[in-house]
Amino acid sequence: MLFLSACWLIAMLAIIFGYILVLSKSILIPTLYLFGKGRGLTGYGLHQDEHSFYLVPKRWFSHFYFCGIVCNSLVMLATINTYLYSGTWPLAIKYIMDMLGHSESGQISPLSVLLAVTMIEIQVIRRFLECVYVSSYSRSTMSLVIYIVGLMFYAFVGISVLCQAPETKIKLDTLPVQWFDTLAVAIFIWASYKQNRINKIFAKLRQDKSGHVEDRAHHIPHGDLFRLVSCPHYLLEIIIYTSLNILFLGQHEILLYAWAFVVCNQVISAIITHSWYKEHFPSYPPERKALIPYIF
Repeated sequence: MLFLSACWLIAMLAIIFGYILVLSKSILIPTLYLFGKGRGLTGYGLHQDEHSFYLVPKRWFSHFYFCGIVCNSLVMLATINTYLYSGTWPLAIKYIMDMLGHSESGQISPLSVLLAVTMIEIQVIRRFLECVYVSSYSRSTMSLVIYIVGLMFYAFVGISVLCQAPETKIKLDTLPVQWFDTLAVAIFIWASYKQNRINKIFAKLRQDKSGHVEDRAHHIPHGDLFRLVSCPHYLLEIIIYTSLNILFLGQHEILLYAWAFVVCNQVISAIITHSWYKEHFPSYPPERKALIPYIF
């Protein structure tokens, strides 16, 4: 197992273990683990507007994506320079990859690598713009642990792609576009569009008729995928990172472990959010599932 694969695996297991401890309703773990609506669940003694040195505003989610833009932009520029011009990784990128355990795979296409880092770039830019210009945040908080984990994820997801990428020079006009490249890009575009629509629905829930943000307002979301699940934004996040793995047909070990981390994180977040909805809204639609339509 590669070093970065092990890191993603450890992070995933830490999330699972943390959730198990949350279920025990001890004092410390829920404080560090739960964020947003999860901090409003009955039985934990947590408060959304609690002030403490280990809590930061949930609106700081934008920092995750800004970090992702900075780090992945460097990765994307290095990838373009290597594949289209120099044929070798820049020394700084090569040094980082060697530290993280670079293991070139002959089964990975340079075109798929280019598409992957471009898709990640589009994702972090879109999410940053949504956080700044679309989302309407309450006074809800998250712990520094969650904040640091989020920063680390977006700092390393781009370089994770390169750690198994071939070092070569290519000509784009001679590279065949495979069916899985087309499928992955199509799924990514659809999921990104849908996630943007869902985030706009969320934002409107906090606005009164004049468009002003109601800081403490909570309502049941309706429309689009909300007809089927409580957390379509989490489902679409999983689909977006699934599309990245389709590019490599499951041959990119590190990205598979990063995907597993995303799935684990989104599933647990969906369970917590779904529980909050059912607890706070007695009339909550009983047919809605937490994450997967008709199933879960």
